[in-house]
Amino acid sequence: MLDDPDSSGALPDADAAAGDDVAPAPPSPTVPPTPTAEPRRRGRPNVLTREQVVDAATEVANEDGLDRLSFRSLGARLGVAPMTVHRTIGGLDDLHAELVRRTVDEFADRFTWPDDWREVVRVFATTFRDLLLRHPLVLESHSSRAPLASTESDAVVARVVDALRAEGLGTEEAMYTFFVVYDFVVGHTAVQVGRGDSEAGRPERHRLVAEMLESHSYEARFTLGLDVLVAGIEARLPDRRP
Repeated sequence: MLDDPDSSGALPDADAAAGDDVAPAPPSPTVPPTPTAEPRRRGRPNVLTREQVVDAATEVANEDGLDRLSFRSLGARLGVAPMTVHRTIGGLDDLHAELVRRTVDEFADRFTWPDDWREVVRVFATTFRDLLLRHPLVLESHSSRAPLASTESDAVVARVVDALRAEGLGTEEAMYTFFVVYDFVVGHTAVQVGRGDSEAGRPERHRLVAEMLESHSYEARFTLGLDVLVAGIEARLPDRRP
């Protein structure tokens, strides 16, 4: 029997059979290694400034009320731990006092005082009302915690009192007259802010008011009240008394 040279049973190599006509396989693309994140450093607190905390506190208090102001709510707004806020600002009472003081001082810087005492009273009343309407936290703090006292606000009080004294009112009467105007603004604004925009709070919903007024305006109500106050003050000046 003749031996078959291919009887080994080995299959012919396909690549070898193809010869030089087969192109080599392209190299696999190189995948860059995934960067490894640096391990987070522990024990290193986020850095805040007092101004950042007071800014955030002003927003929270104006939007949600002073009762919602806490280290937790401030931390959530600022993206830090509550303890970071505490380390930056101290206690909540200090924070309340600082945010109200800063808001009042900003309000005090806005005054441009006229010469006539009547206009001095009007400028104070209208500007103060605008502050309370734009920053309910000031009204809430005044009502529940403490008077609005600061160096800048003291200068406002002195300006109004001095204008009244220059017209002949004694120091005590001038000071109490200032308080009368002050209380009028606070009381009027508290009613307006307290009722808000709710339909049920509209004064013209009351039957008697609706019968006498076609519509109600807090602006007209405030303006008339201030006119009455100024007329009353003028009647008490020494040269106007009987």
